[in-house]
Amino acid sequence: MFRKTIKNRFQKCLFSGVILALLLACQRDDICPEGTETTPLLVIEFYDAQDLTRLKAVQGLVVQATGMEEAYIGPETTNSISIPLRTDENFTEYTFIYNSGSEDENEDKVTFSYSPDLEYLNRACGYKINYSNLDVVVHQDEDNWIQAQIIIQENIENETEAHISFTH
Repeated sequence: MFRKTIKNRFQKCLFSGVILALLLACQRDDICPEGTETTPLLVIEFYDAQDLTRLKAVQGLVVQATGMEEAYIGPETTNSISIPLRTDENFTEYTFIYNSGSEDENEDKVTFSYSPDLEYLNRACGYKINYSNLDVVVHQDEDNWIQAQIIIQENIENETEAHISFTH
């Protein structure tokens, strides 16, 4: 009986020791804190071509990445969008469709080129990608609805302000 009691105590101590070791092995920084900046999206605002100071909503906007079946955005009516850029390439191509699904539907292909810059955050969060040297090309066709593009910020490090404006 004495042996059985010692064996039970030893098992309880061993079990408690294993649990304590597991709890001490976890560190507070193993979880990425909410609110940590991640790879930013490209923010685009749409302006009136007649009054460059006035935001103008795009009717029936659909934004679709080249080679993808599904639309990333839309159809919706909006004057500002945020879209991701590829992190494994130095360019991303999208098709911007105006008045999607109507008789006046109009597609413009747009290529964004940039230099992806890897930034180490910490062990828990890993890396994020910032983008520098942003450039944009609206491919010309017989009927572009995007009339002009202005690069507001060449470097994309956050999503708090617009990076590009399109006039239409």
